[in-house]
This record gives sequence, structure tokens and C-alpha cells, in this order.
Amino acid sequence: MTVTCMIGGAGPADRAALDYACSLARRLSTELIGLCALPDPATALIYATSPYMIGVGGPAVDHLRESQEKLIEACADMFSEATAQAGLGDKASFKSETNMPARAAMAAAALSDATVFPHPAGGGEHALSEAFERTMMESALPVILAPAAMAETGRALIAWDGSPQAARSIRLHLPILKLMDEIIIAQNPEDMGQSKTQTASAQPAALADWLMAHGLSHEIVQFGGGVATGLMDAAKRHRCEMIVSGAYGSSRAGEMLFGGATRGLLKAEDSPALALAH
Repeated sequence: MTVTCMIGGAGPADRAALDYACSLARRLSTELIGLCALPDPATALIYATSPYMIGVGGPAVDHLRESQEKLIEACADMFSEATAQAGLGDKASFKSETNMPARAAMAAAALSDATVFPHPAGGGEHALSEAFERTMMESALPVILAPAAMAETGRALIAWDGSPQAARSIRLHLPILKLMDEIIIAQNPEDMGQSKTQTASAQPAALADWLMAHGLSHEIVQFGGGVATGLMDAAKRHRCEMIVSGAYGSSRAGEMLFGGATRGLLKAEDSPALALAH
């Protein structure tokens, strides 16, 4: 098993994702793969029907291919620098492939302990935004959005509402949770009432028992008000490096139009790492 870091460029957000992926791989004592996937320029270029566009097609493809080669080289250099600083040695490898980023991400996530994306990918403002969303929504695989600033506090906050999405995120990210010294279970009782989730298994005590069975120490906290704001405040107050949450428990279209907990977390610029599953 491995930690996979999806790399879409050589900018600050991609480097932050790589640094956090290095931290996870080192603590998991597993291999780190940096994956840069770019589409074939010959198929990515859209041709118009005019003779002029067909005539310039060849040079345009060549120019795009040269640009991709430069990007891959920059990403490989960034990967080498980051992994050397993290002391990963021969447990780190950089791979580039000609593929649609979404397809490459879904294939890599299927066999990874953690799949890390740059944080802007969650907000639709990054080359890997589609790859992030399709991996989580279409393949139902767990994903991690890296924090903007590196943090390794040994604490994770679980956003617990008893939903299938939250439970799935916890189970799929269990190897990551086992890295933590303490787990904070955070719940908004008002939100529980709105979602009509009143079963015994939705209570924090039920999750606490499950965590104890896996040898994980915990603390239960409650908060009020907006879910995303409350979770962010609780994570900051308890110095958590990660929030583990279900994603899009309500309609995704509804959250896109009217907002919601998931959208609020994804848009938070100062968010810790976000470990999500749908």
C-alpha cells in the first residue's frame, strides 16, 4: 500500500500537498508516489472545421507537448526536493503518465492508504479539481485535501452526525486515524435534529466505543451554529491537523446552490487537512 500525492503543477499549493503527503508516508512507514497525469496533446486539442485550424493543428500539438514536458520536469524537481527534505529516500518515486487526470487519480486511489490533493482542488480552482471530485463522488474512494500550511500535531477531529458518509470516511481513513495521538469527536446537536438522525449509533458514545476498540483515545465536544464554522473553530481550538468528515450528505446540487457543510469546509482557506468520503 502507498500514499499517493496527485501533482497538477509546481506551485505553492502543490508543494504544500506534497509536504503533507511526505508527512503521512513517513508516519505510515510506507511508500510515497507522486503522480502527474496529463492528457495526450493530440487528443486534448479541439479541432475546428476550418482549413486554418486543421493547418495549425500539428504545430499546436507540438507546442502543447513541449509545455507538458517542462511542467513534468518542474514537478519532478519539486518532488525530489520535498522527499529529500522529508528523508524518504528510496521510499519515494515520481511517476508521470499520459492519461486524463481523473482516470489516473481514480486508479491510484483504489490501492492507496491515502490520496492527497492540493487544497484548491476542492474548490474548483485547480487543474486537479475534476480529478478530486470524480475520485470522491464517482468512485466513492477516500480523498485528502492537504492544508495550506504544514501541521503535524497528532490530533484529528471527526465530524460525526451518524450519516453513512461520515461512517464511511472514518472507516476508510482508519490507517490515518491510527497515526493520531488523540481523536476529537465533534457533533452539533442542532444539526442532528435537522437531519432527523436519531438512532443510537448516531450518538457520539457509539463512535467512542468503536474508536476505543481500535485503541484510539478520544474526547467528545459539542458545538452550535453553522456546521462548517463550528467544525473549523473546534479544529483550531484543539489544534487538530485534520478534519475527518463525510461529504455531501445532502444533495450535492443543493449544496452547490445554497451552501452546506461540505462546501463550507472546501472553501475555507485556513482549513486543516480534510479527509473526506462520500
